[in-house]
Amino acid sequence: MDKLLTIVVPVYKVEKYINKCLDSLIAPEEQMKKLEVIIVNDGTPDNSAIMAKEYEKKYPDTFKVIDKENGGHGSAWNKGLELATGKYLRFLDSDDWLTNLPEFLERLSKVDVDMVFTDLQVVFEDGSDSDCLYKCSDSMAADTIYNVNEYDWEKSREIYDGHNLTNFHMCTYRTSILKEFSPIFLEKIFYDDEILMVLPLCACKTFVYVDLTLYNYLKGREGQTVDVDVRLKSIKFDVKVKRQMVEFYNSHPIVNDNVDRQLRYIIDKKIRFTLAYICKLPYKEAITCMKNFKAWLKHNHPRFGEEAKGKDVFFSLPPNLLFFIYNFYSFICSVHRKSRK
Repeated sequence: MDKLLTIVVPVYKVEKYINKCLDSLIAPEEQMKKLEVIIVNDGTPDNSAIMAKEYEKKYPDTFKVIDKENGGHGSAWNKGLELATGKYLRFLDSDDWLTNLPEFLERLSKVDVDMVFTDLQVVFEDGSDSDCLYKCSDSMAADTIYNVNEYDWEKSREIYDGHNLTNFHMCTYRTSILKEFSPIFLEKIFYDDEILMVLPLCACKTFVYVDLTLYNYLKGREGQTVDVDVRLKSIKFDVKVKRQMVEFYNSHPIVNDNVDRQLRYIIDKKIRFTLAYICKLPYKEAITCMKNFKAWLKHNHPRFGEEAKGKDVFFSLPPNLLFFIYNFYSFICSVHRKSRK
């Protein structure tokens, strides 16, 4: 039987989470025949891959464990995409899990589109924050096929800040479209998944929203790449990914103004995000990083600099004591927050 859906799961140091992740991918027997789970062991030093191979033994027609040398998150995703045989594909990080998979497979079998959006549940590991549910229903109707060029993307910006709808948490992709650009993801860096905020809008023509909460994203795990300290230490990766987004946009001209506006919104929002983090670096490092990134943007993405100049505080900051003032203010705020706990 041809596979309907391939799920790619990268594995590296996730002993604590891998069973919950893979248990969530077990469906009724008939549906398991339509499902392909490619688990990519990215050279993990712990027992995660050994634990994953138990699922391969029990469900050999569905679960496959691929062993490879460590190359990072993007490398694992590239390998999974290369081997995927399902009509559709979605990525699942191994500290996260899915819900409502049987119903999703049933509804997925009845559509023929390039992208499928589903709702996202964010779960905080330590319970210090309320869990968050991000729904697409306020900006699109369920089970309605939309044309990417004609959809009002401005409406979607209210949902999860708009820019993440096409990213892997909320999106399932037609496998053949992603394969056209393979390998997609930068390797041996963090934040490689951000290219999926841009690529699908350039390549896909149709999408549908299935009103199910499918992806459960765990936040608050120690050492997670979204942690502020980790992001600051990895700013060179952040900048490299933003460059990839701009370069992809430049090399795939969009003739549709509606989609082009959305792509510009996504890219510029993410650039501002990176510029804000650069401002939080130590003074000398911030000066050098900001100068180099602004010079690159001026040459490769000049429109951003022209539009941001004078109204975007992060882009307009000159290499002077404003950086020190900004960092000092951030430091005072962090001390104040800690004193209140």
